[in-house]
Amino acid sequence: METKRTPCETFSRSMGYIRPVRNFNIGKYAEFCERKTFTEANSLSAGARHQELMKKAA
Repeated sequence: METKRTPCETFSRSMGYIRPVRNFNIGKYAEFCERKTFTEANSLSAGARHQELMKKAA
């Protein structure tokens, strides 16, 4: 038995509105592709680096 897949639609906030990415124009889609995704690990390591810099500055 073969299973069918349902297409998944990606939404993003653009100019204050939540819209499907497939409706973006070329420029807005390029901007969307350049965005960085939040990850907790990156956030925590960035916080540690910030604390080190603040200690050095004091």
